[in-house]
Order: sequence, then C-alpha cells, then structure tokens
Amino acid sequence: MNACLQPEPETPIPEVPGGVYLCQTGESVSCGACCGLYNCAAASREALEELIASRTAEFQNVPRTPDAITDFQVKMERRDPRPRPYPDFYHCPFLGFIGTHRSRVGCLLHPRADGNQGIDYRGLSFYGGMACREYFCPTYRHLPAAYKEIVKTVCTDWYVYGLMITEERLLAGFFGEVERRLGRGLTAAEIQFTPDARAAVADFLELKLSWPFRRADWSGLGNYFFNDHRYPPSAVDYARIGAGRSLHDTLLQELSSAFGSIDELKSAESMIERLIERIIESIYGQRQD
Repeated sequence: MNACLQPEPETPIPEVPGGVYLCQTGESVSCGACCGLYNCAAASREALEELIASRTAEFQNVPRTPDAITDFQVKMERRDPRPRPYPDFYHCPFLGFIGTHRSRVGCLLHPRADGNQGIDYRGLSFYGGMACREYFCPTYRHLPAAYKEIVKTVCTDWYVYGLMITEERLLAGFFGEVERRLGRGLTAAEIQFTPDARAAVADFLELKLSWPFRRADWSGLGNYFFNDHRYPPSAVDYARIGAGRSLHDTLLQELSSAFGSIDELKSAESMIERLIERIIESIYGQRQD
C-alpha cells in the first residue's frame, strides 16, 4: 500500500522503519505485494504484465471523478471472477505501471501518477489513503538491513523483487545460515562486487519461481506476509518419509515443500546447500584475490 511513485531518494528517509527504503527502488524495481499484486488466480510474469498493462492503459481514459474512479474499480474487480489464493487479501485494481518508461508497478491513484495533476485519489481505494501512506510490511521492521540491501542489490526487475522482498522468514533463514558459516555478518557490498556470490543470490531468489517440491495444496507464488496468522506455513511431514527434521526446515516450510521420499528431501537440501556454498566460496575467493 505504501507504493510511492518515485525511486528512493539519495538521502535516506528517517521515518522508514528499519532504515532501508524498499517500496520503489529504481526505474524498473518496485514492490506492489502489499496491495495484493500476486494474489491472483494467474500470477505468472506474463499474466501480470498483461493485466497491469491493460489496466494502466484503460485508467488513462478514466475521468478523475469519484464516481468514474469507483466504476473503474468495480469493473476491474469483476474482470477476473476466479477465486484468489488468499480470499482475505485484497488485490487492488489501482496497481499499474508507472515511471518514465512504465517499467515498474505502483499506484495509479498517487498524486504524481499520470493524469492526476497532483491530486491524491488514494482515499478512494479499498484500504483508504491513510493505509496507503502509512503501511510498511514486516520486512521493513524485522529483516536485518544488510539482507534488505542485498536483495535490492541483486534484483533488477519488479516481478522477482516484489515476490521476494516480502519473504522475511525465507530471506532471514537463508542469509542467516550463510552468516553462521562465515562466522560474521554479510554486507551488500561484498555481494554486489563479487559476481559469483551475486549470481548465487540471484539463483536463490529464483527458487521462489522454480521450486520443484511444492505441496499439492500450494497457494501459489504470492505470499501472505501479514502478522495475523490466518495462513501460517504448513509443517513439512518428515515422519511420512522416515526422515528427521531438516537443517533447512524453515526454508523448506517457506517454500511450501512436500516430499515423497528421502531422496527428494536430500535433493532439496542439496539445492540449498550448493547455493550457500557458492556464496561462501565466492566471498572467500574474492578476499584471497
């Protein structure tokens, strides 16, 4: 909901919880997850790009009056009647493409959006203007600053960035294990300037899209990250395959995993282990050079 129109300023915003601005971070990188961007029956990159592009184009012809804007909202809400993965999580129809090249997602009702002439129409949205201005996702408050900076450093487009920056527990579990093995904290700079480590982090972020061990009742790519515990992650049933709890249990839970055999579990663990080892080896190699 806090989808500001401008990329982050050069000077940090002091009132941002956690000190790292995450909503709009570059010309092609932004997050609309808190507005339910990925809470769609079809949330693939191609499906969302088509949805957002058509919505953005159509909104340009909407008169900026309360009745016309409300009519647009109702029309967009009715366009796809299929059930959403998280019924209690609203998908805002005012998410559109913004920026000079319309290359990232943001709020079509924002006063700086095209056609609004400086008028803030966010009060007409489902959550209201106050929520749009004041809400910050749990990642802001709970994820270490270095982890947030690393994701910002590695992500180059809105789609993967929005999917992953709200995955607070998944990111904390992964980077926390890297730090545990390093025996010290990570910095964004050492990832940014170590190509192999950067590539390994990018591959980790892509697991959100390509993870092969999904549960049969997987809810989809979107993440319900609010702290009301309505949709808690499901525990991995290790007993079913005669296995003990995995070292990477948190990551496996957050990736909505289920396994039909111990071999599948070992394969999943190996995928994660290889990514961790690549980062550590790259960092050590860079220091030796």
